[in-house]
Amino acid sequence: MPAGDGPVRTREVYATVIEVLLRDGVLTQEEQRLATRLAILLFQKGNDLKNVPGEIYNSVIAGDLVDGGEIINKNQRMDIYEEMFETAFVNASLSHDEMAVIAILRSSLRITDKEHELAIEVVKGTLEESDDPKLLQKVKDELAGAIDLVGGIFESLRTKR
Repeated sequence: MPAGDGPVRTREVYATVIEVLLRDGVLTQEEQRLATRLAILLFQKGNDLKNVPGEIYNSVIAGDLVDGGEIINKNQRMDIYEEMFETAFVNASLSHDEMAVIAILRSSLRITDKEHELAIEVVKGTLEESDDPKLLQKVKDELAGAIDLVGGIFESLRTKR
């Protein structure tokens, strides 16, 4: 996981998430979707999207240290966190592994409690603007539980630091 000091970098964040996804030895379709979405958000320069995610995945599998990458500023980190939270929540019923990804992503991107709450409000607003009544009902039924579970996982990560 990226250290608490110094800049937050793309390669380190992606490697941390891949480590969590591979923790149980199974990469589900939903987890692959999250990894792909994160890669799209992190690696937008040149051929990075084509090459870097696979290189990082292979390094994680081999147990090699992954560091470096582009520096992610605070606004970019918030945008990434909001996008990933929405992607995880909207496109699938959240498994424990997917919740862990969101929690580790929050930690890796150094999202504060206040920023986390702001991101949730943004996601709620986006989802409530949806014309899909099933999606809106899902938001009302499941978002609070998902937020609580992600928060609990995040708190356990915070206490380990």
